[in-house]
Amino acid sequence: MFIGREKELTMLEEAYKSNKSELVAIYGRRRIGKSALIKEFSNNKSSCLHFEGLEGEKTTGQIEHFKTTLSVETNDSFITKMKFDSWEEVFLFITEKYIKKRKSKQKLIISFDEIQWMAVQKGRLISIIKYFWDKYWKYNNIILILCGSIASFMINKVLKSKALYGRISLELLLRGLPPGEIVIFFESKRGNDEILKYLMVFGGVPKYFEEIQMNKSFYQNINRLCFSENGLMTTELERMFYSQFREAKTYLKIVRLIKDGLFSLKEIGEKIGVSSGGSLRSYLRNLENADIIQLYIPFNKDLNTKIKKYTLSDEFLRFYFKFIEPNMKMIQSNTSSNIFETICEKQFIIWSGFAFEKFCIKNSYLLAGLMGFGGKIISASPYFGKNDSKFQIDLMFLRSDKVITLCEIKYWHSTINTKIIQEVERKINLLKIPQGYTIEKALISLYGSDQSLKDSGYFHHEVTLEQILK
Repeated sequence: MFIGREKELTMLEEAYKSNKSELVAIYGRRRIGKSALIKEFSNNKSSCLHFEGLEGEKTTGQIEHFKTTLSVETNDSFITKMKFDSWEEVFLFITEKYIKKRKSKQKLIISFDEIQWMAVQKGRLISIIKYFWDKYWKYNNIILILCGSIASFMINKVLKSKALYGRISLELLLRGLPPGEIVIFFESKRGNDEILKYLMVFGGVPKYFEEIQMNKSFYQNINRLCFSENGLMTTELERMFYSQFREAKTYLKIVRLIKDGLFSLKEIGEKIGVSSGGSLRSYLRNLENADIIQLYIPFNKDLNTKIKKYTLSDEFLRFYFKFIEPNMKMIQSNTSSNIFETICEKQFIIWSGFAFEKFCIKNSYLLAGLMGFGGKIISASPYFGKNDSKFQIDLMFLRSDKVITLCEIKYWHSTINTKIIQEVERKINLLKIPQGYTIEKALISLYGSDQSLKDSGYFHHEVTLEQILK
C-alpha cells in the first residue's frame, strides 16, 4: 500500500509530461520511501528501466548486477552472456539498443537507485553519466532519476557536482510522512492515543510502520520489534549509521552528545574533538539532511545569529538511546514477550510528555495551519538563550502580521484546567516582546481544555490530538 507523497508525485508527473528530457535527483535517509516513490510514479508507464546499486560491491560487481537487471527488465536473456568492462560500454549499449532506437513516443524512465553504491561512492560514474546525458540522452525524450540514501554523496557528487551543474531539473529531498498520512496505515484499526505513541517512537518513517501488525497492541508490537533479540529495530542504529555515513563513528559521537540537550557548533566541536570549521559543519549538514538532527534559531534572531543550537530530532533514536540501548543485554538474553512493560513502562509514561513536545515542535507548520495562520509564519522555533541547554518555551511562532504566538504543549490524559494559566504567564514574563507586536497564546494537548478554562477565554487557539491526526 503506497501512502502520501502527492506533492512529489505531482512534480514527477509534470517532469514526465514535459516536452524535453528531464534529469531528476531524489535523496533522503534510509527507509524513507525513495524506491517506493519511484515505483509508484512508474506504475502504468510502459517504458521503464530500473537499476539498483549493491552495497559493498566493487565496480565489476556493480556492472554484473546492472547487466543481470537489464536482462530481466528487457526480457532479453542474451544480455547475461555479454561482457562489459566499463560503465562506458554499458551505457553505450543501452543508448544504442534501448534509447536511440525506441519506437514508443512515451518518455522513457530510467532510474539509478542507490547511485552511491553503483558509483562505489566516487564521482567518476557521475562524470560518465554527464557525458552520455549531454551527448545522447537529453535528445531522446527520457527522464533519468538518480536516487541515493547517502546525503553527502548526493549533495557533493550529484547536486553540487561540476559535472551535472545546471542539468538537474528537479531535486526532491524526502522527509518523513506527516501525521495525517501515517494514520492511513492503521486503516481505523487502532485509536488515536495508540497511533500517537507510534508516531513518538517511529516518527514519519514509512518502513517502520509497514512492520506494525495491526491486530496487535502498541506494547505487543514494540516488544516484537524493539525488545526481542531478533527484532528489526534492535539493530537499526548500526544499519542507520554504518550504511548511510562513511565516517559513522564521528556521526554517532555527535548524535550521542546532543541526544538530551541543545549544543552550539562550538560546543559540539569541543566535546567530540573536531574543529568547528568546514568538516564539522559538513557532518552536521549531512545529519540534518538525513532528518536526524535539527538546527534551531531563537524566534527573535535572524539567520546570521551566533545563538544557533542543534538537538536530536529523530524520534526512534531518542527512543533507542532511552530504552533499547541501556537494556540491550537483557533484550539479547531474555525470552519474555513483555519485557518492555516490565522494565520501561513507568519511564515511558514520563518520557512520553517530552516526546509529545518534540513531536509538536517537529510538526509546527502543521499546527500553524490548524490554527489558521499557516501562511503568515516568519519563523517557528522554541525559545532559548545563549547559555541554555534546554528549551525555556517549547514553541513560538513569529508571524508576518505582527503577532507572536506562544504555544503551551501538554501531554495530559485529561482535559486541561485553569491551573495552567499561571504556568503560561510565567513563560510570558520571560519574553521581551518587540515593539508593535501582539502576543497570542495557544494550547496544544490531547483532549483540549475543560469548561472552566474555556469559559476563561484565556487561550486564543486550541489544538487537540484528534485535529492533528485528521
